[in-house]
Amino acid sequence: MQQNIFSDIQETPKRTLTYVHSCRTEDGGYFFARIPPSSLRDSYFAVEVLKILGKRPLHPESLEQFVRSFLQDTTLQNIRNLYFSTEIFKNIGGNLESLRSNYKTVASSPWLYNCLNSSVKLYVEVESELEGVFQTVSSFMSLGIPFDQMAVMRLVSLLLNKDGSFGRRGGSPLATTYDAVRTLTLLGRYPKESERILSFLKRQEQNIYFLEDLFYFSSIYFNLGGKFPKSEWAISFVRECQRNSGGFARARLMGIATLEYTYYAISLFKQLGVF
Repeated sequence: MQQNIFSDIQETPKRTLTYVHSCRTEDGGYFFARIPPSSLRDSYFAVEVLKILGKRPLHPESLEQFVRSFLQDTTLQNIRNLYFSTEIFKNIGGNLESLRSNYKTVASSPWLYNCLNSSVKLYVEVESELEGVFQTVSSFMSLGIPFDQMAVMRLVSLLLNKDGSFGRRGGSPLATTYDAVRTLTLLGRYPKESERILSFLKRQEQNIYFLEDLFYFSSIYFNLGGKFPKSEWAISFVRECQRNSGGFARARLMGIATLEYTYYAISLFKQLGVF
């Protein structure tokens, strides 16, 4: 049966590449709606998909120019933009040194200090309460900017719950657990509570309805050195999320293809051994 599943998706990389290239717009970036202005977030997902498939953007110089248009504003709310920019530059060979001044501004901001040292107050503006922390840590490590790793460890540990999940009120435990585990992994700190985390995942398996849920599940297993136990089911789930365009949607029976969900799908195929 495993052989049949794999043979059915041999054309997936080619179809996906066609979809990603179709999302490139005239301003050099990518946007799932295929009209300018492009989205830096979508451009990040597009480049990540291409990397997994062993390809590069068709016109990296235009993409770099597009990315630089986002680097004028170094305020706190753009830490995600800075993260996306760093990851794109890493993949296309952009000048990472030119990004260091942007991160130095963020590194000296009150937000980073409060985020890494507060035991009471967290600002929840995204699904995962630790997304901004992971993006900051990842970018600082990529650019060689020093930061207090122990403060990050304390913050992540603070959000560990008795059931093995991470997070507080207002966020998604699954998404926050994903960011907690990948932050610890990035820091070279294998989670001490890995068994408790895996127990939490097993209790939540029946609640997988959307592609991002499956991505979080599989990625947590992957970062803990394992593999999602229901591989064949997972592969079938992802296959059913693909649309005629070659891209992937959030759910099996409804939704349009986007670069974000295409990234989740191709990452899952990679983790599950399809590619």
